[in-house]
Amino acid sequence: MKPSLVLATLLCISMNAFSQTPAVGSGTLTIKANNFSSDEGNAIVRLFRRDDDMPMKAFMEVTGKIIDRKSTLTFVDIPFGEYAAILFQDQNSNGTLDHNFLGLPKEPIGFSNGWNLTAFSGMPNFSKLKFEFSEQKPECKIDMK
Repeated sequence: MKPSLVLATLLCISMNAFSQTPAVGSGTLTIKANNFSSDEGNAIVRLFRRDDDMPMKAFMEVTGKIIDRKSTLTFVDIPFGEYAAILFQDQNSNGTLDHNFLGLPKEPIGFSNGWNLTAFSGMPNFSKLKFEFSEQKPECKIDMK
């Protein structure tokens, strides 16, 4: 092999190594939920990324127990970044958020970023619910309304 070809090959390899984007990182996100109406049923939290079909198709979902009107739910090994969360108390343990004939939730619901759902507010979008998940911010607190 010619020395110039070897040098060109090494140069391409080293340039490629420097041009790759470093890993963003990942961690365990903890959702701390308070003020459930009771310990009945389960807590279910749905996590969304900006481009997910919110509220229909979550990026991830976790179910946990409610103890003393509180629940701690964790998402393991997820990439750092911006997320939105919708939490509800599945009082009848059917795995879904039940609605009345007007389409309003029949079970208690809470949102990240302190959003408060009212009959006139409609479902919030990602921008209103977003929060930052990082090494420095490994948890999100949600108060049930």
